[in-house]
Amino acid sequence: MRSILLVVFATLISAVHGEDSLPPGGVALLSPGFTLSGGAGKGGPATKVMVTGQAFANAMRVNVVTATPEQPWSAQMTASLGGAINMDDRILVRYMARRIGSGKGHAVAKLQHGKPSYSMIGMTETAKFGTEWEQVNQAFIAKLAASAGQAEITLFFGDQVQTVEIADLQVLNYGPSFDLAKLPRQKISYEGREPDAAWRKAALERIESIRKADYAVQVIGPDGKPLANTSVSVELDRHEFGFGSCVTRDWLTKEGPDGDRYRDIVQRTFSRVVFENDLKPDSFPHEDKGRAQLEKSFAWLKERGIRIRGHYLMQEAVDGWSRERLSDPEKYKVTLFDSIRERISMVGDRVVEWDVINHPIAWQGAEMLAKKGPPLEHVGAEAFQLARSLTKLPLCINEDQLFRPGPQQDETFALLKSMKDRGIRVDGLGNQAHIHSSYLPTPEDILRITDRFATVVPKQVITEYDVVTNSDDPLAADYLRDSLIACFSHPAYDGFLLWGFWENRHWIPEAALWKKDWTIRPTGQVWEDWVGKRWHTKVTRTTDASGRIQWRGFKGTYRISVGGKQTPAFQPETKITSVKAP
Repeated sequence: MRSILLVVFATLISAVHGEDSLPPGGVALLSPGFTLSGGAGKGGPATKVMVTGQAFANAMRVNVVTATPEQPWSAQMTASLGGAINMDDRILVRYMARRIGSGKGHAVAKLQHGKPSYSMIGMTETAKFGTEWEQVNQAFIAKLAASAGQAEITLFFGDQVQTVEIADLQVLNYGPSFDLAKLPRQKISYEGREPDAAWRKAALERIESIRKADYAVQVIGPDGKPLANTSVSVELDRHEFGFGSCVTRDWLTKEGPDGDRYRDIVQRTFSRVVFENDLKPDSFPHEDKGRAQLEKSFAWLKERGIRIRGHYLMQEAVDGWSRERLSDPEKYKVTLFDSIRERISMVGDRVVEWDVINHPIAWQGAEMLAKKGPPLEHVGAEAFQLARSLTKLPLCINEDQLFRPGPQQDETFALLKSMKDRGIRVDGLGNQAHIHSSYLPTPEDILRITDRFATVVPKQVITEYDVVTNSDDPLAADYLRDSLIACFSHPAYDGFLLWGFWENRHWIPEAALWKKDWTIRPTGQVWEDWVGKRWHTKVTRTTDASGRIQWRGFKGTYRISVGGKQTPAFQPETKITSVKAP
Protein backbone atom coordinates (compact mmCIF):
# COMPACT_ATOMS: atom_id res chain seq x y z
CA MET A 1 0.00 0.00 0.00
CA ARG A 2 1.62 3.24 -1.10
CA SER A 3 0.16 6.52 -2.24
CA ILE A 4 1.79 8.57 -5.03
CA LEU A 5 3.32 11.64 -3.42
CA LEU A 6 5.05 14.67 -4.87
CA VAL A 7 8.48 14.61 -3.27
CA VAL A 8 9.49 18.25 -2.98
CA PHE A 9 11.74 18.30 0.09
CA ALA A 10 14.49 16.15 1.52
CA THR A 11 16.43 16.63 4.72
CA LEU A 12 19.23 15.03 6.66
CA ILE A 13 18.00 13.77 10.03
CA SER A 14 20.33 14.17 12.97
CA ALA A 15 22.23 11.04 14.02
CA VAL A 16 22.16 12.13 17.67
CA HIS A 17 20.53 9.44 19.77
CA GLY A 18 17.81 9.91 22.36
CA GLU A 19 18.66 9.80 26.03
CA ASP A 20 17.48 6.24 26.69
CA SER A 21 20.09 3.50 26.40
CA LEU A 22 19.99 0.89 23.66
CA PRO A 23 21.06 -2.75 23.85
CA PRO A 24 24.34 -3.29 22.00
CA GLY A 25 24.45 -5.16 18.71
CA GLY A 26 22.04 -3.17 16.54
CA VAL A 27 23.19 -2.55 12.97
CA ALA A 28 22.06 0.77 11.45
CA LEU A 29 20.04 0.23 8.26
CA LEU A 30 19.85 3.90 7.28
CA SER A 31 22.90 5.02 5.34
CA PRO A 32 24.89 8.04 6.56
CA GLY A 33 23.45 11.15 4.95
CA PHE A 34 20.09 9.52 4.17
CA THR A 35 17.16 11.70 3.18
CA LEU A 36 13.61 11.61 4.50
CA SER A 37 11.05 12.94 2.05
CA GLY A 38 7.32 12.99 1.53
CA GLY A 39 4.13 14.94 1.76
CA ALA A 40 0.60 14.93 3.02
CA GLY A 41 -1.82 15.05 0.11
CA LYS A 42 -3.94 18.17 0.51
CA GLY A 43 -1.70 19.17 3.39
CA GLY A 44 1.15 19.77 0.99
CA PRO A 45 4.77 18.65 1.21
CA ALA A 46 6.68 17.85 4.35
CA THR A 47 8.80 20.81 5.42
CA LYS A 48 12.04 21.22 7.30
CA VAL A 49 11.82 23.14 10.60
CA MET A 50 14.46 24.28 13.06
CA VAL A 51 14.44 22.92 16.62
CA THR A 52 15.91 24.52 19.75
CA GLY A 53 16.63 23.08 23.16
CA GLN A 54 17.15 19.52 21.88
CA ALA A 55 20.13 17.39 20.90
CA PHE A 56 18.99 17.68 17.27
CA ALA A 57 18.82 20.94 15.35
CA ASN A 58 16.07 20.23 12.84
CA ALA A 59 13.01 18.08 12.18
CA MET A 60 10.51 17.29 9.46
CA ARG A 61 6.96 18.62 9.86
CA VAL A 62 3.90 17.13 8.16
CA ASN A 63 0.47 18.76 8.22
CA VAL A 64 -2.58 16.53 7.67
CA VAL A 65 -5.70 18.53 6.84
CA THR A 66 -7.94 15.64 5.72
CA ALA A 67 -8.10 12.43 7.78
CA THR A 68 -8.22 9.07 6.01
CA PRO A 69 -8.36 6.46 8.80
CA GLU A 70 -8.75 3.65 6.27
CA GLN A 71 -5.71 4.86 4.29
CA PRO A 72 -3.19 6.29 6.78
CA TRP A 73 -0.51 6.18 4.07
CA SER A 74 -2.20 9.15 2.35
CA ALA A 75 0.20 11.27 4.42
CA GLN A 76 3.68 9.80 4.72
CA MET A 77 7.43 10.31 4.83
CA THR A 78 9.89 7.82 3.34
CA ALA A 79 13.61 7.03 3.45
CA SER A 80 15.56 4.33 1.62
CA LEU A 81 17.40 1.70 3.68
CA GLY A 82 21.00 0.99 2.81
CA GLY A 83 21.37 -2.15 4.94
CA ALA A 84 20.14 -5.68 4.28
CA ILE A 85 17.35 -7.50 6.14
CA ASN A 86 16.79 -11.23 6.53
CA MET A 87 13.54 -12.92 7.41
CA ASP A 88 13.05 -13.14 11.21
CA ASP A 89 15.48 -10.31 11.93
CA ARG A 90 14.52 -8.20 14.95
CA ILE A 91 14.06 -4.59 13.84
CA LEU A 92 13.90 -1.51 16.04
CA VAL A 93 12.44 1.74 14.69
CA ARG A 94 13.06 4.79 16.87
CA TYR A 95 12.59 8.50 16.45
CA MET A 96 11.71 11.66 18.34
CA ALA A 97 8.20 13.00 17.80
CA ARG A 98 5.78 15.67 18.96
CA ARG A 99 2.40 17.05 17.97
CA ILE A 100 1.92 20.75 17.31
CA GLY A 101 -1.22 21.88 19.13
CA SER A 102 -3.35 19.90 21.55
CA GLY A 103 -4.06 16.19 21.68
CA LYS A 104 -2.01 13.14 20.75
CA GLY A 105 -0.05 12.73 17.55
CA HIS A 106 -0.25 9.43 15.63
CA ALA A 107 2.33 7.67 13.46
CA VAL A 108 2.78 4.16 12.08
CA ALA A 109 6.09 2.90 10.69
CA LYS A 110 6.24 0.33 7.89
CA LEU A 111 9.26 -1.34 6.34
CA GLN A 112 8.56 -2.42 2.79
CA HIS A 113 10.19 -3.26 -0.50
CA GLY A 114 10.85 -0.03 -2.36
CA LYS A 115 9.13 -1.00 -5.62
CA PRO A 116 5.60 -2.18 -6.50
CA SER A 117 3.84 -3.98 -4.96
CA TYR A 118 5.67 -2.57 -1.91
CA SER A 119 5.55 -5.91 -0.05
CA MET A 120 5.51 -5.45 3.71
CA ILE A 121 8.61 -6.48 5.64
CA GLY A 122 7.12 -5.40 8.94
CA MET A 123 4.87 -2.82 10.54
CA THR A 124 4.71 -1.17 13.94
CA GLU A 125 1.74 -0.31 16.08
CA THR A 126 0.36 3.21 16.04
CA ALA A 127 2.68 5.39 18.11
CA LYS A 128 0.89 8.05 20.16
CA PHE A 129 2.82 11.04 21.46
CA GLY A 130 2.10 14.40 23.04
CA THR A 131 3.01 18.03 22.45
CA GLU A 132 6.46 17.73 24.04
CA TRP A 133 9.26 15.84 22.33
CA GLU A 134 9.06 12.11 23.10
CA GLN A 135 11.26 9.15 22.23
CA VAL A 136 9.31 6.58 20.21
CA ASN A 137 10.64 3.00 20.19
CA GLN A 138 8.90 0.22 18.26
CA ALA A 139 10.13 -3.28 17.48
CA PHE A 140 8.96 -6.08 15.22
CA ILE A 141 10.12 -9.24 13.43
CA ALA A 142 10.85 -9.03 9.70
CA LYS A 143 8.50 -11.28 7.72
CA LEU A 144 10.39 -10.81 4.42
CA ALA A 145 14.03 -10.38 3.40
CA ALA A 146 15.48 -7.45 1.47
CA SER A 147 18.95 -6.93 0.09
CA ALA A 148 20.89 -3.70 0.71
CA GLY A 149 19.17 -0.77 -0.97
CA GLN A 150 16.01 -2.75 -1.76
CA ALA A 151 13.87 -1.64 1.18
CA GLU A 152 12.55 1.60 2.60
CA ILE A 153 10.96 2.86 5.79
CA THR A 154 7.72 4.80 5.52
CA LEU A 155 5.98 6.70 8.31
CA PHE A 156 2.18 7.06 7.96
CA PHE A 157 0.28 9.99 9.51
CA GLY A 158 -3.03 10.19 7.62
CA ASP A 159 -5.38 8.53 10.12
CA GLN A 160 -6.29 11.87 11.73
CA VAL A 161 -6.08 15.62 11.20
CA GLN A 162 -2.81 16.65 12.83
CA THR A 163 0.48 18.50 12.54
CA VAL A 164 3.45 16.45 13.75
CA GLU A 165 7.21 16.75 13.76
CA ILE A 166 9.68 13.85 13.42
CA ALA A 167 13.42 13.89 14.14
CA ASP A 168 16.40 11.61 14.86
CA LEU A 169 15.04 8.64 12.88
CA GLN A 170 16.92 5.35 13.30
CA VAL A 171 16.28 1.82 12.02
CA LEU A 172 18.41 -0.86 13.73
CA ASN A 173 18.71 -4.55 12.89
CA TYR A 174 19.43 -6.90 15.82
CA GLY A 175 19.45 -10.11 13.80
CA PRO A 176 17.25 -13.21 14.10
CA SER A 177 18.23 -14.42 17.59
CA PHE A 178 17.85 -11.29 19.71
CA ASP A 179 15.10 -11.37 22.35
CA LEU A 180 12.54 -8.87 21.11
CA ALA A 181 11.34 -8.30 24.68
CA LYS A 182 14.74 -6.72 25.52
CA LEU A 183 14.29 -3.92 22.99
CA PRO A 184 12.71 -0.68 24.22
CA ARG A 185 9.14 -0.32 23.00
CA GLN A 186 5.92 1.49 23.66
CA LYS A 187 3.16 -0.52 25.25
CA ILE A 188 -0.20 -0.42 23.51
CA SER A 189 -3.65 -1.66 24.40
CA TYR A 190 -7.26 -1.35 23.23
CA GLU A 191 -10.51 -0.09 24.67
CA GLY A 192 -12.47 -2.81 26.41
CA ARG A 193 -9.43 -4.80 27.59
CA GLU A 194 -9.92 -3.94 31.26
CA PRO A 195 -11.00 -6.91 33.46
CA ASP A 196 -14.32 -5.36 34.44
CA ALA A 197 -15.30 -4.12 30.97
CA ALA A 198 -19.08 -3.77 30.69
CA TRP A 199 -19.20 -5.15 27.13
CA ARG A 200 -17.59 -8.43 28.26
CA LYS A 201 -20.03 -8.95 31.12
CA ALA A 202 -22.97 -8.46 28.74
CA ALA A 203 -21.37 -10.74 26.10
CA LEU A 204 -20.80 -13.58 28.57
CA GLU A 205 -24.43 -13.33 29.63
CA ARG A 206 -25.53 -13.57 25.98
CA ILE A 207 -23.36 -16.66 25.52
CA GLU A 208 -25.15 -18.37 28.40
CA SER A 209 -28.46 -17.53 26.74
CA ILE A 210 -27.88 -18.23 23.03
CA ARG A 211 -25.15 -20.90 23.01
CA LYS A 212 -26.67 -23.27 25.57
CA ALA A 213 -29.81 -25.43 25.62
CA ASP A 214 -31.75 -27.48 28.15
CA TYR A 215 -31.43 -31.17 27.34
CA ALA A 216 -33.24 -34.25 28.61
CA VAL A 217 -32.28 -37.87 27.96
CA GLN A 218 -33.90 -41.16 28.89
CA VAL A 219 -31.31 -43.89 29.33
CA ILE A 220 -32.46 -47.38 28.30
CA GLY A 221 -30.73 -50.44 29.74
CA PRO A 222 -29.62 -53.55 27.82
CA ASP A 223 -32.95 -55.18 28.64
CA GLY A 224 -34.87 -52.39 26.93
CA LYS A 225 -36.18 -50.94 30.19
CA PRO A 226 -35.46 -47.45 31.61
CA LEU A 227 -32.27 -47.44 33.64
CA ALA A 228 -33.39 -45.92 36.97
CA ASN A 229 -31.28 -44.57 39.86
CA THR A 230 -28.07 -44.87 37.87
CA SER A 231 -25.12 -42.45 37.73
CA VAL A 232 -24.66 -41.14 34.21
CA SER A 233 -21.91 -38.80 32.94
CA VAL A 234 -22.61 -36.46 30.04
CA GLU A 235 -19.84 -34.61 28.15
CA LEU A 236 -19.81 -32.32 25.15
CA ASP A 237 -18.09 -34.01 22.22
CA ARG A 238 -18.21 -31.29 19.52
CA HIS A 239 -19.52 -27.75 19.67
CA GLU A 240 -22.30 -26.85 17.28
CA PHE A 241 -20.41 -23.56 16.88
CA GLY A 242 -17.47 -23.94 14.53
CA PHE A 243 -14.32 -23.48 16.59
CA GLY A 244 -11.21 -24.46 14.66
CA SER A 245 -8.48 -23.56 12.20
CA CYS A 246 -7.17 -24.05 8.71
CA VAL A 247 -5.45 -27.42 8.24
CA THR A 248 -3.57 -29.19 5.46
CA ARG A 249 -3.97 -32.65 3.98
CA ASP A 250 -0.23 -33.13 4.38
CA TRP A 251 -0.18 -32.62 8.16
CA LEU A 252 -3.44 -34.43 8.80
CA THR A 253 -1.82 -37.53 7.28
CA LYS A 254 1.78 -36.97 8.41
CA GLU A 255 3.42 -39.85 10.29
CA GLY A 256 5.64 -39.24 13.29
CA PRO A 257 5.52 -37.21 16.53
CA ASP A 258 4.76 -33.86 14.89
CA GLY A 259 1.89 -35.33 12.91
CA ASP A 260 0.54 -36.91 16.08
CA ARG A 261 0.68 -33.61 17.99
CA TYR A 262 -0.93 -31.77 15.09
CA ARG A 263 -3.84 -34.23 14.92
CA ASP A 264 -4.21 -34.27 18.71
CA ILE A 265 -4.93 -30.52 18.81
CA VAL A 266 -7.37 -30.81 15.91
CA GLN A 267 -9.16 -33.74 17.54
CA ARG A 268 -9.30 -32.27 21.06
CA THR A 269 -10.27 -28.67 20.42
CA PHE A 270 -11.79 -28.21 16.95
CA SER A 271 -15.36 -28.66 15.79
CA ARG A 272 -14.79 -27.24 12.30
CA VAL A 273 -11.79 -26.82 10.01
CA VAL A 274 -11.01 -25.35 6.62
CA PHE A 275 -8.33 -26.61 4.24
CA GLU A 276 -5.74 -23.87 3.86
CA ASN A 277 -5.08 -24.46 0.15
CA ASP A 278 -6.18 -27.96 -0.78
CA LEU A 279 -9.58 -27.08 -2.26
CA LYS A 280 -8.48 -23.96 -4.15
CA PRO A 281 -8.51 -24.02 -7.96
CA ASP A 282 -4.73 -23.64 -8.30
CA SER A 283 -3.77 -26.22 -5.66
CA PHE A 284 -6.56 -28.81 -5.74
CA PRO A 285 -4.67 -32.14 -6.04
CA HIS A 286 -4.92 -34.18 -9.22
CA GLU A 287 -1.92 -36.46 -8.68
CA ASP A 288 -2.48 -39.80 -6.91
CA LYS A 289 -0.53 -38.96 -3.74
CA GLY A 290 -2.26 -35.65 -3.16
CA ARG A 291 -5.71 -37.04 -3.88
CA ALA A 292 -5.08 -39.96 -1.50
CA GLN A 293 -3.99 -37.56 1.26
CA LEU A 294 -7.12 -35.49 0.74
CA GLU A 295 -9.41 -38.53 0.81
CA LYS A 296 -7.72 -39.83 3.97
CA SER A 297 -8.11 -36.39 5.59
CA PHE A 298 -11.81 -36.25 4.73
CA ALA A 299 -12.33 -39.68 6.27
CA TRP A 300 -10.34 -38.87 9.43
CA LEU A 301 -12.30 -35.67 10.05
CA LYS A 302 -15.66 -37.32 9.38
CA GLU A 303 -14.91 -40.16 11.78
CA ARG A 304 -14.38 -37.58 14.53
CA GLY A 305 -17.39 -35.44 13.72
CA ILE A 306 -15.30 -32.42 12.64
CA ARG A 307 -17.04 -30.39 9.94
CA ILE A 308 -15.24 -28.72 7.01
CA ARG A 309 -15.65 -25.39 5.21
CA GLY A 310 -15.06 -25.37 1.48
CA HIS A 311 -12.49 -22.69 0.60
CA TYR A 312 -12.64 -21.39 -2.15
CA LEU A 313 -14.25 -21.77 -5.59
CA MET A 314 -12.76 -18.62 -7.15
CA GLN A 315 -10.72 -15.53 -6.27
CA GLU A 316 -11.19 -12.17 -7.94
CA ALA A 317 -7.95 -10.54 -6.80
CA VAL A 318 -4.64 -11.44 -8.39
CA ASP A 319 -1.06 -10.70 -7.42
CA GLY A 320 2.38 -11.66 -8.62
CA TRP A 321 1.92 -15.42 -8.63
CA SER A 322 -1.35 -15.29 -10.57
CA ARG A 323 -1.11 -12.15 -12.70
CA GLU A 324 -0.69 -14.07 -15.95
CA ARG A 325 -4.39 -14.98 -15.90
CA LEU A 326 -5.21 -11.31 -16.57
CA SER A 327 -3.99 -11.68 -20.14
CA ASP A 328 -7.12 -13.60 -21.14
CA PRO A 329 -9.78 -13.45 -18.41
CA GLU A 330 -12.47 -14.97 -20.61
CA LYS A 331 -10.34 -18.04 -21.27
CA TYR A 332 -9.47 -18.25 -17.61
CA LYS A 333 -13.15 -18.06 -16.67
CA VAL A 334 -13.90 -21.14 -18.80
CA THR A 335 -11.06 -23.05 -17.11
CA LEU A 336 -12.14 -21.82 -13.68
CA PHE A 337 -15.78 -22.81 -14.12
CA ASP A 338 -14.71 -26.29 -15.25
CA SER A 339 -12.67 -26.51 -12.06
CA ILE A 340 -15.67 -25.41 -9.97
CA ARG A 341 -17.72 -28.26 -11.46
CA GLU A 342 -14.93 -30.76 -10.78
CA ARG A 343 -14.35 -29.72 -7.16
CA ILE A 344 -18.01 -29.49 -6.15
CA SER A 345 -18.62 -32.91 -7.70
CA MET A 346 -15.63 -34.54 -6.01
CA VAL A 347 -16.13 -32.97 -2.57
CA GLY A 348 -19.91 -33.42 -2.47
CA ASP A 349 -21.45 -33.02 0.98
CA ARG A 350 -18.16 -33.50 2.82
CA VAL A 351 -18.06 -29.73 3.35
CA VAL A 352 -20.79 -27.76 5.09
CA GLU A 353 -20.51 -24.63 2.89
CA TRP A 354 -18.43 -23.08 0.13
CA ASP A 355 -16.71 -19.74 -0.24
CA VAL A 356 -17.75 -18.95 -3.80
CA ILE A 357 -15.64 -15.77 -4.09
CA ASN A 358 -12.52 -15.04 -2.06
CA HIS A 359 -11.43 -11.40 -1.96
CA PRO A 360 -14.23 -9.91 -4.11
CA ILE A 361 -12.98 -6.46 -3.06
CA ALA A 362 -9.34 -7.37 -2.30
CA TRP A 363 -6.50 -5.41 -0.82
CA GLN A 364 -4.79 -2.16 -1.68
CA GLY A 365 -2.76 -2.58 -4.85
CA ALA A 366 -4.25 -5.91 -5.91
CA GLU A 367 -5.47 -6.27 -9.47
CA MET A 368 -8.86 -7.72 -10.31
CA LEU A 369 -9.96 -10.07 -13.06
CA ALA A 370 -12.90 -7.73 -13.59
CA LYS A 371 -10.58 -4.95 -14.79
CA LYS A 372 -9.97 -6.79 -18.07
CA GLY A 373 -13.07 -8.91 -18.16
CA PRO A 374 -16.74 -8.69 -17.23
CA PRO A 375 -17.73 -6.49 -14.27
CA LEU A 376 -17.12 -8.08 -10.90
CA GLU A 377 -20.77 -8.45 -10.01
CA HIS A 378 -21.41 -10.28 -13.30
CA VAL A 379 -18.54 -12.71 -12.70
CA GLY A 380 -19.73 -13.21 -9.14
CA ALA A 381 -23.33 -13.66 -10.24
CA GLU A 382 -22.33 -16.31 -12.78
CA ALA A 383 -20.19 -18.15 -10.25
CA PHE A 384 -23.02 -18.14 -7.70
CA GLN A 385 -25.52 -19.32 -10.31
CA LEU A 386 -23.20 -22.13 -11.38
CA ALA A 387 -22.50 -23.22 -7.81
CA ARG A 388 -26.19 -23.01 -6.91
CA SER A 389 -27.01 -25.34 -9.79
CA LEU A 390 -24.45 -27.89 -8.57
CA THR A 391 -24.99 -27.97 -4.80
CA LYS A 392 -27.57 -27.20 -2.14
CA LEU A 393 -24.87 -26.22 0.37
CA PRO A 394 -24.73 -22.64 1.71
CA LEU A 395 -22.68 -20.32 -0.51
CA CYS A 396 -20.54 -17.52 0.92
CA ILE A 397 -18.31 -14.55 0.13
CA ASN A 398 -14.97 -14.25 1.98
CA GLU A 399 -13.15 -10.92 2.50
CA ASP A 400 -10.58 -9.34 4.82
CA GLN A 401 -10.32 -6.11 6.84
CA LEU A 402 -14.06 -5.91 7.46
CA PHE A 403 -13.50 -4.66 11.02
CA ARG A 404 -11.40 -1.72 9.76
CA PRO A 405 -13.22 1.39 8.53
CA GLY A 406 -12.64 2.01 4.85
CA PRO A 407 -13.18 0.72 1.31
CA GLN A 408 -12.96 -3.02 1.99
CA GLN A 409 -15.69 -2.84 4.61
CA ASP A 410 -17.89 -0.41 2.69
CA GLU A 411 -17.49 -2.01 -0.73
CA THR A 412 -18.09 -5.50 0.64
CA PHE A 413 -21.29 -4.24 2.25
CA ALA A 414 -22.34 -2.58 -1.02
CA LEU A 415 -21.64 -5.78 -2.99
CA LEU A 416 -23.71 -7.92 -0.60
CA LYS A 417 -26.56 -5.41 -0.66
CA SER A 418 -26.46 -5.24 -4.47
CA MET A 419 -26.57 -9.03 -4.79
CA LYS A 420 -29.39 -9.25 -2.26
CA ASP A 421 -31.37 -6.54 -4.07
CA ARG A 422 -30.96 -8.40 -7.39
CA GLY A 423 -32.13 -11.67 -5.90
CA ILE A 424 -28.71 -13.40 -5.85
CA ARG A 425 -28.74 -15.26 -2.55
CA VAL A 426 -25.54 -15.11 -0.52
CA ASP A 427 -25.89 -17.41 2.49
CA GLY A 428 -22.95 -16.24 4.52
CA LEU A 429 -20.10 -13.77 4.90
CA GLY A 430 -16.63 -15.02 5.75
CA ASN A 431 -14.67 -12.39 7.67
CA GLN A 432 -10.98 -13.24 7.37
CA ALA A 433 -10.06 -11.07 10.40
CA HIS A 434 -6.30 -10.84 9.90
CA ILE A 435 -5.50 -8.39 12.70
CA HIS A 436 -2.35 -6.34 13.28
CA SER A 437 -1.68 -4.27 16.37
CA SER A 438 -1.24 -1.17 14.19
CA TYR A 439 -5.06 -1.19 14.29
CA LEU A 440 -6.98 -3.17 16.90
CA PRO A 441 -10.75 -2.84 16.49
CA THR A 442 -12.37 -2.77 19.90
CA PRO A 443 -14.75 -5.57 20.90
CA GLU A 444 -17.58 -3.07 20.65
CA ASP A 445 -16.41 -2.24 17.09
CA ILE A 446 -16.57 -5.95 16.28
CA LEU A 447 -20.14 -6.20 17.58
CA ARG A 448 -21.27 -3.00 15.86
CA ILE A 449 -19.81 -3.92 12.46
CA THR A 450 -21.29 -7.42 12.76
CA ASP A 451 -24.69 -5.79 13.30
CA ARG A 452 -24.18 -3.81 10.11
CA PHE A 453 -23.45 -6.85 7.95
CA ALA A 454 -26.31 -8.77 9.54
CA THR A 455 -28.69 -6.47 7.63
CA VAL A 456 -27.52 -7.83 4.24
CA VAL A 457 -26.45 -11.45 4.91
CA PRO A 458 -28.08 -14.08 7.16
CA LYS A 459 -24.93 -15.42 8.87
CA GLN A 460 -21.26 -14.64 9.41
CA VAL A 461 -18.15 -16.62 10.31
CA ILE A 462 -14.60 -15.63 11.27
CA THR A 463 -12.59 -17.60 8.73
CA GLU A 464 -8.86 -16.74 8.96
CA TYR A 465 -8.18 -15.15 12.33
CA ASP A 466 -4.70 -14.25 13.47
CA VAL A 467 -3.33 -11.34 15.45
CA VAL A 468 0.20 -9.96 15.13
CA THR A 469 1.35 -7.84 18.09
CA ASN A 470 5.10 -7.74 17.42
CA SER A 471 5.75 -10.27 20.20
CA ASP A 472 3.58 -8.60 22.85
CA ASP A 473 2.24 -11.99 23.97
CA PRO A 474 -0.10 -10.73 26.73
CA LEU A 475 -1.72 -8.31 24.28
CA ALA A 476 -2.19 -11.06 21.68
CA ALA A 477 -3.69 -13.40 24.28
CA ASP A 478 -6.11 -10.82 25.66
CA TYR A 479 -7.16 -9.78 22.17
CA LEU A 480 -7.82 -13.38 21.11
CA ARG A 481 -9.85 -13.92 24.28
CA ASP A 482 -11.98 -10.84 23.68
CA SER A 483 -12.42 -11.57 19.98
CA LEU A 484 -13.65 -15.06 20.84
CA ILE A 485 -16.04 -13.73 23.47
CA ALA A 486 -17.42 -10.99 21.24
CA CYS A 487 -18.02 -13.29 18.26
CA PHE A 488 -19.35 -16.24 20.27
CA SER A 489 -21.80 -13.85 21.93
CA HIS A 490 -23.27 -12.55 18.68
CA PRO A 491 -26.06 -14.65 17.13
CA ALA A 492 -24.95 -13.78 13.58
CA TYR A 493 -21.80 -15.93 13.92
CA ASP A 494 -21.70 -19.69 13.56
CA GLY A 495 -17.93 -20.16 13.60
CA PHE A 496 -14.48 -18.81 14.54
CA LEU A 497 -11.54 -20.26 12.60
CA LEU A 498 -7.86 -19.51 13.04
CA TRP A 499 -5.58 -19.25 10.01
CA GLY A 500 -3.16 -21.73 11.48
CA PHE A 501 -2.22 -22.83 15.00
CA TRP A 502 1.34 -24.25 14.82
CA GLU A 503 4.44 -22.16 14.14
CA ASN A 504 5.87 -24.71 11.72
CA ARG A 505 2.75 -24.44 9.54
CA HIS A 506 1.69 -20.82 9.78
CA TRP A 507 1.96 -18.03 7.23
CA ILE A 508 2.93 -15.62 10.07
CA PRO A 509 4.91 -17.78 12.53
CA GLU A 510 4.74 -15.31 15.42
CA ALA A 511 0.93 -15.47 15.32
CA ALA A 512 0.83 -19.23 15.95
CA LEU A 513 -0.66 -20.58 19.19
CA TRP A 514 1.98 -23.32 19.54
CA LYS A 515 5.71 -22.92 18.88
CA LYS A 516 7.70 -25.24 16.62
CA ASP A 517 8.57 -27.48 19.58
CA TRP A 518 4.87 -27.51 20.59
CA THR A 519 5.46 -25.22 23.57
CA ILE A 520 2.14 -23.47 24.11
CA ARG A 521 2.02 -19.69 23.80
CA PRO A 522 -0.31 -17.45 25.84
CA THR A 523 -2.72 -17.35 22.88
CA GLY A 524 -2.77 -21.15 22.84
CA GLN A 525 -3.53 -21.16 26.54
CA VAL A 526 -6.47 -18.83 25.89
CA TRP A 527 -7.75 -21.27 23.26
CA GLU A 528 -7.35 -24.26 25.57
CA ASP A 529 -8.93 -22.46 28.53
CA TRP A 530 -11.94 -20.89 26.81
CA VAL A 531 -12.79 -23.32 24.01
CA GLY A 532 -11.67 -26.46 25.80
CA LYS A 533 -12.62 -25.71 29.42
CA ARG A 534 -14.83 -22.69 30.10
CA TRP A 535 -17.06 -23.36 27.10
CA HIS A 536 -17.26 -27.06 27.74
CA THR A 537 -19.99 -29.11 29.38
CA LYS A 538 -19.32 -32.15 31.55
CA VAL A 539 -21.85 -33.16 34.20
CA THR A 540 -22.84 -36.25 36.17
CA ARG A 541 -26.50 -36.92 36.94
CA THR A 542 -28.50 -39.72 38.55
CA THR A 543 -31.43 -40.99 36.51
CA ASP A 544 -34.93 -40.75 37.99
CA ALA A 545 -37.43 -43.60 38.15
CA SER A 546 -38.10 -43.20 34.42
CA GLY A 547 -34.39 -43.36 33.58
CA ARG A 548 -34.26 -39.64 32.78
CA ILE A 549 -31.64 -36.97 33.37
CA GLN A 550 -31.65 -33.25 32.53
CA TRP A 551 -28.87 -30.75 32.08
CA ARG A 552 -28.12 -27.38 30.53
CA GLY A 553 -25.09 -27.28 28.30
CA PHE A 554 -23.45 -25.89 25.21
CA LYS A 555 -25.13 -26.80 21.96
CA GLY A 556 -23.47 -29.63 20.11
CA THR A 557 -23.00 -33.39 20.12
CA TYR A 558 -22.61 -35.34 23.37
CA ARG A 559 -21.37 -38.67 24.64
CA ILE A 560 -22.94 -40.46 27.60
CA SER A 561 -20.99 -42.74 29.94
CA VAL A 562 -22.63 -45.41 32.09
CA GLY A 563 -20.49 -47.67 34.21
CA GLY A 564 -17.33 -46.46 32.51
CA LYS A 565 -18.61 -47.29 29.00
CA GLN A 566 -19.33 -44.51 26.51
CA THR A 567 -21.93 -44.12 23.77
CA PRO A 568 -21.07 -42.84 20.30
CA ALA A 569 -21.51 -39.07 19.88
CA PHE A 570 -25.08 -38.00 19.28
CA GLN A 571 -27.11 -34.81 19.00
CA PRO A 572 -29.56 -34.59 21.91
CA GLU A 573 -32.81 -32.71 21.56
CA THR A 574 -34.50 -30.30 23.95
CA LYS A 575 -37.31 -32.84 24.23
CA ILE A 576 -36.73 -36.32 25.65
CA THR A 577 -34.19 -38.32 23.67
CA SER A 578 -33.92 -42.04 24.34
CA VAL A 579 -30.37 -43.37 24.45
CA LYS A 580 -29.38 -46.99 24.87
CA ALA A 581 -26.78 -47.47 27.57
CA PRO A 582 -23.46 -48.86 26.26
